[in-house]
Amino acid sequence: MKNERSNFYSAELPLDALTIDREGGESLQRQIYLALRSLILRRVLQPGLKLPSTRELAKVIDVSRNTIVAAYDQLSTEGYVETRQGASTYIVDLPPPLEAKEPQAENRSPGISKTGKLLVGSQIMSFDPQNCALRPSTPDVASFPFKTWNRLQSNRLRRQGAELFNYNFHGGLPALQAAISNYLQAYRGVRCEPDQIIITSGAQSALDLLSRLLLDPGDRVWMEDPGYVNAAVLFAAAGADIKPLPVSEKGWDLEDVPDGPIRLIYSTPSCQQPLGLTMLMEQRLRLLDIAYRKNAWIIEDDFDSEYRISGKAVPAMQGHDVQNRTIYVGTFAKTLFPAIRIGFMVIPRELSVEVSRAMLYSGHHVSLPLQATLADFIGDGHFARHLRRTRRLYSERRDYFLDLCRDRLGDWLEPICANVGIQIAFQFRQEICDVDFVRHATPRRLNLMALSRFFRSEPPRHGLLMGYAANDERSTQKYVAELSDLIGGYSPANAGKRPQQKSVS
Repeated sequence: MKNERSNFYSAELPLDALTIDREGGESLQRQIYLALRSLILRRVLQPGLKLPSTRELAKVIDVSRNTIVAAYDQLSTEGYVETRQGASTYIVDLPPPLEAKEPQAENRSPGISKTGKLLVGSQIMSFDPQNCALRPSTPDVASFPFKTWNRLQSNRLRRQGAELFNYNFHGGLPALQAAISNYLQAYRGVRCEPDQIIITSGAQSALDLLSRLLLDPGDRVWMEDPGYVNAAVLFAAAGADIKPLPVSEKGWDLEDVPDGPIRLIYSTPSCQQPLGLTMLMEQRLRLLDIAYRKNAWIIEDDFDSEYRISGKAVPAMQGHDVQNRTIYVGTFAKTLFPAIRIGFMVIPRELSVEVSRAMLYSGHHVSLPLQATLADFIGDGHFARHLRRTRRLYSERRDYFLDLCRDRLGDWLEPICANVGIQIAFQFRQEICDVDFVRHATPRRLNLMALSRFFRSEPPRHGLLMGYAANDERSTQKYVAELSDLIGGYSPANAGKRPQQKSVS
């Protein structure tokens, strides 16, 4: 910067503070703007001070006038200076900056709402993103036909249809609604038309929207125990009074129905989460009857139903609901790949207009080009072929995993018998706290899940929920061997190495 300056500048503007680096990566205009802004904020340049004209300042610091004009314009846009009559530029009188001091109780940050505290205060399971290992509910992503998917996606993007690239179809792309409707009617026994299908960004997104639409604070929810933790968090955040619907290997206990009104019943009848059981027809019809008598909605979360290891898939409960009280929820996270983040709801006609409108404001939308690709994937038969292939693959892997667990882990873990889903629940034979054991196993990157976290009632059952579908035989051998080594340190023979014990029901 030149040392040349006039008495006018030295009296009003400390030019020595305006340092610029002509070899630096940042533009001269940006450097001048930042330097002036700093002087203004530190009140080195006092409010009301008249700045030099752009022409005069450009001459003194030897830059183009346009550079100074751009810097002044940015300062004016952000409110640091103002231009008055005669095109003169003056420093604005800004409020003094807040002092960094300990706030008084009445001035502390307002924080988050009670609902927010329920959401963020819930236990979050940490999994290794680089290694799925024994993580539950995880399909084999490597078996997905990405080459076919990429071709279909490229075809859709090349067409560049206006309907896929604007604010359209907040309830779902009609082509995907029709494809899902056809699939559900043919394979899941669901009674629906395409306009009853609402596309969401995953099943959890659907549950979030339904909890807000259907529940008021204090409303009673009758929910499976053990049950899907993420659904319980959403219902609790909505202010619901959650009552347990006990589930065991004997089935769903429908005898002790809560007194008074029930607003919502949540169930996973085709593949119970986490036990993997299937609700018998007699119990399904009884549950539907209870919903009619209690004037309650039913959310049927069709969790993992596509992967029944033996026999054909059991039709959805929704197909037997002649009173239209059942909201059917599904996802493609298990059948395709988790990151696709596409789920759907089948909404009774009584609710379809309200849910479709709520989707407009909820933000649970899915990319329309992605929806179009999935519609083509289903419509061209690729989805059905992928399901047939993965059913065979997962059936073999399940048998191998169970045999290996019985051989290596049989002294400590007993599988809960079920033949559906891509995960298996095991109960500890010993008195072992599953939460402590999972915490101990975390450094080994096995991605285990404690069975007790699914229970709301006391005492919970302690065990492990483990996935098998993503692992070939070699990986399965490795992970089961590591688990065997770990769990051996918690056996009664090595009780001193065990974490604090909790009773097991």
